[in-house]
Amino acid sequence: MAEGPVVVTGAASGIGSATAALLAEAGREVVSVDVREPTVAVSAHHQCDLSEPDSIDAFVAGMDGPVGALVNVAGVPGTVGSELTMRVNFLGLRHLTEALLPKLANGGAIANVSSIAGNTWRKRRDLHRQLLATSGFQAGLEWWTANCNSVGTDHYTFSKEAVVVYTMATAGAARERGIRCNDVGPGPVETPILADFRTVVGDEQMSWMISQMGRAAQPDDIAEVLAWLALGPCRWVNGQHVVVDGGFTSGITAGWVDRAGAPAARSRDHW
Repeated sequence: MAEGPVVVTGAASGIGSATAALLAEAGREVVSVDVREPTVAVSAHHQCDLSEPDSIDAFVAGMDGPVGALVNVAGVPGTVGSELTMRVNFLGLRHLTEALLPKLANGGAIANVSSIAGNTWRKRRDLHRQLLATSGFQAGLEWWTANCNSVGTDHYTFSKEAVVVYTMATAGAARERGIRCNDVGPGPVETPILADFRTVVGDEQMSWMISQMGRAAQPDDIAEVLAWLALGPCRWVNGQHVVVDGGFTSGITAGWVDRAGAPAARSRDHW
């Protein structure tokens, strides 16, 4: 466990807020990065818009190292539109991670939030490699603008698949410094944006998914795994897409979740 504060994006609500609280309870200095003020006690808060690279750069310039860990929780639902979804969910996450990486302590950790929507990254592996080959926020955005209508899935799913593939790439790039990079893929979580996901997937479909597990996840359910990945002990866990959905994905694979009983989904590419 590297020394230094833990930077948490999206700490003002939901999973980010729960993660910041757990890290603070563990005795770590927590730096919040969000467009809104957090409601939990943190060591410092920086207002930052992850859809804007200049805002990210301003935060990083004012951040002294070493940083013990980076937990990228901030994200938006697909209801905000294609460009903003990609700006926040992937391009902003990548820009912040790469800008902050030189200040991350050797032996530190990065934990990203993807989604079970990211489970299907293998279907578009080559497209994600093309996106990852772009250099910088603007080049990535230009790639997305040119290709968004031909990627074969919705923009939210693609953004979360990109996080999974980027996590794997960063695990390799940072390994010589002993920095681990993993991501967590939640299913439905009781957060303020769950209603937006109901709009995208369909209310009946979302209710069916939640019924298969008995309940939706609570933010703490996801925060526990993020805190573990950020603080350890898990020194040999690296480059992993850790699905945290109460078993739903496994149930689909093994057959104990009955897909045939699901209502018709508006978007079910990820399962």
